Amino acid sequence: MTRFWPSLHTEFIKIRNSFAKWLILVGASLMPAFVTFVAATKWNHLLADMGNNAWNLFSLMSWRGMAFFYSVFFIVLQVCLYFNIEYKNNTWKHIFTLPIHKSQLYLNKLLSVLAFVICYYVLFVPFWILFGYVLGTIRPQLQLTSHSPDYALLFRNCCHSFIASLSIISIHIWLSLRFRNMIIPIGIAVFCSIVMVALFQGRAEEIIFWPYAFQYLSVSPPPFLHEHIWLCLPEHEWYSIVIFSVFSLFGYRHFTKRFSAN
Repeated sequence: MTRFWPSLHTEFIKIRNSFAKWLILVGASLMPAFVTFVAATKWNHLLADMGNNAWNLFSLMSWRGMAFFYSVFFIVLQVCLYFNIEYKNNTWKHIFTLPIHKSQLYLNKLLSVLAFVICYYVLFVPFWILFGYVLGTIRPQLQLTSHSPDYALLFRNCCHSFIASLSIISIHIWLSLRFRNMIIPIGIAVFCSIVMVALFQGRAEEIIFWPYAFQYLSVSPPPFLHEHIWLCLPEHEWYSIVIFSVFSLFGYRHFTKRFSAN
């Protein structure tokens, strides 16, 4: 335990001079900025749909955009870039010479990725609020500055979206350990996202078993889907937790038993 926190802190130092650090910042701000641009240019088309509080529409547009494509690829790219640091610099051999057990190394990697994703959501909140008020200043017709966002809903969406993302995190940590070429995990993510779109278009209820759709199901469940709620979590989020547990064990076993620096 005395070596746990220093070794975990080392994982954060590694991304300090890499694009992975900037990806968190850019990722958290990009979707609110994009939605602000769209709403500022098409504001007259939004007036009929905004209801009593335009923050609700601004929130829906932001979360749908994030969940449908963006957050999945952010997580995949973040994981790939993070593990590629070791491959690119050929530092696995050095890491394995340290007096740290492989199980702790794997735990450090897993916790670091989870921390990166949490930072993504933590930064998304202030960026979303900031751009919302900027939009309200630019387009006073939307009356964003005269209303307040639903902070409780914002917090719930962050929590549900994070839980839904656990499956993607574990799957792509395992893939990044299995394949040194980061193009392969990214290509798998692209293919699985295309399958997700097909499932949505086909109104297939089996979509609740598809991990790449979990984030969208959490923030904007389609009307054709009727899920059970178990202990305050929808069915697909429990599947996400199960998939996270299974693939984390797969990744742990592969890293501790088979993974080598060569």
